[in-house]
Amino acid sequence: MIIAYLITIFLSLLVASAELFNKFRDEPFEVFKKSPAWLYLLFNLAIASLSLYMLTKTTLFNAANELDRLKAALVAGLGSMILMRSKFLKINLNGQEAAIGPEIIINVFLETLEHSIDRNRALVRKQLVEQQMEEIDFHKAKEYVVTTIIASSQAMSPEETKRLMEEAEKIAASPIAELEKSCALGYLVLDTRGEKFLKALFDRKNRTRFAREKQENPVNPVK
Repeated sequence: MIIAYLITIFLSLLVASAELFNKFRDEPFEVFKKSPAWLYLLFNLAIASLSLYMLTKTTLFNAANELDRLKAALVAGLGSMILMRSKFLKINLNGQEAAIGPEIIINVFLETLEHSIDRNRALVRKQLVEQQMEEIDFHKAKEYVVTTIIASSQAMSPEETKRLMEEAEKIAASPIAELEKSCALGYLVLDTRGEKFLKALFDRKNRTRFAREKQENPVNPVK
């Protein structure tokens, strides 16, 4: 039975990690530097273990049979969240649909943890983009950024290439201020290639090359 729990734990951690990787694609491994991500994994692990315990106590799987234990471990590890997010019934309250079942409690915990992870990542992303893009001129850097990303990437699909070029053009055509355009370009790089690539794009030598021209304050004439 211990092996069944180990299989369940491994699979549940794999599934939960995949969910986080899919939602935080810019730097998926960075999310694990903060405690909310580990709480997210532990919560999924607990749900999977509980699912395995419940499955082995039913007539669906025989806890004494090794093959049944393996089947139960696979179901609990890979499908525990589907099982525990099930709805017994739905009711309509003030025009809004509400589910009755374990989904209510589980979704509250998971969404709270996901939002906490997202807030932590948002702060890191904001600080990095503002630091890297504050002095960068969008119009000077746009073509360089798009060309460098496309030329340096070996696994970029035609759809991703097209999306990158379209997003860069949307930023150029938007009515936002120049500083905001530069930051938007930074977020585009971050979403496409991550933190290290953004830092490398605008390292010390390139910062001077693509720096925004400083506007001198006009001197007030002496009256």
